[in-house]
Amino acid sequence: MNTAHANDEAAAKAEALHQSALEALERKEFEAARQGFTQALAAFAALDDAVGQAMTQHNLGLASQESGDLPGAREWLEKSLAISEKEGLEGGITVTCHQLGVVAQLAGDYATAVTWYERALDLETKHDNTPGEAKTCHQMGLCANLQGDLEAAKVWYARAIALFEELGDTANAGKTKKLLDYLTDFERQGSHQGHDGPCGRAQ
Repeated sequence: MNTAHANDEAAAKAEALHQSALEALERKEFEAARQGFTQALAAFAALDDAVGQAMTQHNLGLASQESGDLPGAREWLEKSLAISEKEGLEGGITVTCHQLGVVAQLAGDYATAVTWYERALDLETKHDNTPGEAKTCHQMGLCANLQGDLEAAKVWYARAIALFEELGDTANAGKTKKLLDYLTDFERQGSHQGHDGPCGRAQ
């Protein structure tokens, strides 16, 4: 077996491990997902595949986040970001900055979340990444909302809605519009304390 063929087989195995782990994550089988991603990461590392490593570390971060391990999620995402920055992978930088924002937001650290979202948004607008921009604007609206800055939240929500509608994404446009409608109701009532609506849900 020649070296090129062996490398092709190893790459195919790494991709298969990663895909299997993604499917486990979608089924909410977090331990199986973590084990699969860990195996895929080792396989990508053996191939010196930086993109594969960054992608897999990002998804290990997602698995940790989904299972409630926010410190673990942040650690994996920061490792992924370091590789993406080293390799100049702006796509990877963008999605990982966004996800670091989500993790910080879930931890209640809204200032840090906004910093990550702003970095993601800069790259999304630079590369005309409208789907990413829409989701990040939605998250910026959530952060403003959760911090009580309702005027800023309305601006971000309106921007997100416009972008979702531009994409024909009626489902996400509707979700964000519902949040904007709640804000209008809050202002009409003079308070939003005690509300049990979907104010904290992340994109």
